[in-house]
Amino acid sequence: MSNPKEIPICFATDDNYVPFLAIAVSSLLDNASKENFYRIFVLITELKQDNIDRIKKLETENSCIEFISLAKELDKIKDMFHLRDYYSRETYYRIFIPNLFPQYKKVLYLDCDITVVGDISELYGTHIHGFYVGAAQEEVMQTFEVFGNYVEKADGINRADYFNAGILLINCRRWRKKHIAENFVDLLNRYKFRVVQDEDYLNVLCKGHVRKLSLGWNKTSYKNEAFDDKDLKLIHFKINWRPWKYKDVLYEEYFWKYAKKTDFYDQLIKMRDSRTEADEEKDKLLMENLCKMAEEDANDPNNYHNSKGELTLVSNIFEQIKKLRKIKKLVNIKAYKIKRFKRNKNR
Repeated sequence: MSNPKEIPICFATDDNYVPFLAIAVSSLLDNASKENFYRIFVLITELKQDNIDRIKKLETENSCIEFISLAKELDKIKDMFHLRDYYSRETYYRIFIPNLFPQYKKVLYLDCDITVVGDISELYGTHIHGFYVGAAQEEVMQTFEVFGNYVEKADGINRADYFNAGILLINCRRWRKKHIAENFVDLLNRYKFRVVQDEDYLNVLCKGHVRKLSLGWNKTSYKNEAFDDKDLKLIHFKINWRPWKYKDVLYEEYFWKYAKKTDFYDQLIKMRDSRTEADEEKDKLLMENLCKMAEEDANDPNNYHNSKGELTLVSNIFEQIKKLRKIKKLVNIKAYKIKRFKRNKNR
C-alpha cells in the first residue's frame, strides 16, 4: 500500500464503556476501506491495562489504536464539569480534540455506544470547509415534543437544526481559530445546562456553523418512517434503545454480530439477561425526570435563551477568576504538546 490516506478518529471512554468501545472499533474496522489508514485515539482519564490490551487486539494491518490519558490535566479542574446519570468527565473530552491534535485539519469524534455498518472514510471525506463541525440531526428532538420544545425555548435553536454530538466531523482549524474550546470554558463557568449538557453547549456554540450530515451516519435505534434503511451507515444506541439492556431493539443484529467478534460478548449477554424489573423501572424514572427537567428549563425565565447565558454559577467575581485561571491550562495548546504522540511511519 503506497501512501494511504490517514483518517484520525477519536473516542473517549472509561472502564464501564470499554465493551461498547470494542464493538464500535470492531465494526468500524470491519467495514473500513483497505486503501486508508485508520489512526484511532482513545481519550481516557485512566483505564485498566487489561481493557487496554483487549482493545489493542482489534488492530488491523491498516489501523492502530493509541490511548491518551488526560488525567493530569483534568484533575486540576474536575469540579468544573456538570455530571449526572451516565455522564462522565470523558463526555467533555471531544471539546478539546482540536487543541489536543494541532497537526490535523479535521478529526472524527465518535461515541462508544455505536455500531458502524458503512465505510467511515466516506463520512470523513465530507466537505466541511467554512463550518465548525459536521453533524447529524438529533432524532430525539424531532420525535418527542417535550425535547423539541426544550431546545427551541431553552437553547434558542430550531429543533430541526439541533444536532446530536455523538458523531462529529470537527473542522479543527476553524474550531481553533474561533476559540470554541475557550468559549466552551467561558460558558461552562457562566451557565449550567441540565438536560443534554455537552450537547447543549456544543449546539449553542456552533449555531449557524454546522454542516448537516445524512441521518444514516447517526441513526437512533428506533423506527423512523421517514428513514430508508438502505441509507444506514452507523447506528447510535442511545437512552433506552440499547440492546445490552433490552431485547428486540431495532438494528440489534448488527450490535450482536460485532459483539461476538470481541472479548465482551458473554459479559454483554449477561448484562442484558440479568436485568430486573427494578432496573427497567429505574430507566423509566430516568426518562421521566429528563422530560421533567426539559419542561422546567423550557419554561424557566432565566434559561439560556432568555438570559443569553449570563447566569453565573459563582457568587463572587474573585471565585470566578480563580476557576478561569485553573481551566486556562486545559485549553492552552502548550499543555498538550508534551503529550503529542510519535507518528508511526512503519505502518
